[in-house]
Order: sequence, then structure tokens, then C-alpha cells
Amino acid sequence: MKKVSSIQELINLWPTRSSLADDVNAVAGHSAVSVSQVHKWAERGSIAAIYHQYVLTAAERRDYPVTAALLVELHAPKEKAA
Repeated sequence: MKKVSSIQELINLWPTRSSLADDVNAVAGHSAVSVSQVHKWAERGSIAAIYHQYVLTAAERRDYPVTAALLVELHAPKEKAA
């Protein structure tokens, strides 16, 4: 499996955005995120920090290559080309 290099690629590990929302909500134990919010994560290229632990646990349950270090890396400011 190739290395995940963007939030969009991380989200696309799941078969659908609905399944990611379902997994996050299962981990949270309540309705923490909607499919619409997952779409917004992809559009913005960012997942709010409040959801990071849920996403990490959801990814672990599916054996996806998502770590806390990867989430930090994907959210780090990108250098602009000169």
C-alpha cells in the first residue's frame, strides 16, 4: 500500500465517506460526525483535532496505516514554492 500523503488520501482509505463517518461514530459511541462533515474534511484537507483520536481508532480497527505522527504530518503547514 502506498504511503498516505494527504487528508483526501487518508479519507479515501475507507470504501465510502459514509463508512468513515459510521466508523468514527462507532468509536465515539454517539453521532459525532456526519457524512457532510467528512466531505468538508476532504474539501479543506483538514480534520478537526477533536476527531483525531476517533479517526485513529477507526483506522486501527480496519488495519489502515494511520498513525498520530501521520495526522500531525498531514496537518503541518506546507511550504510554498519560491
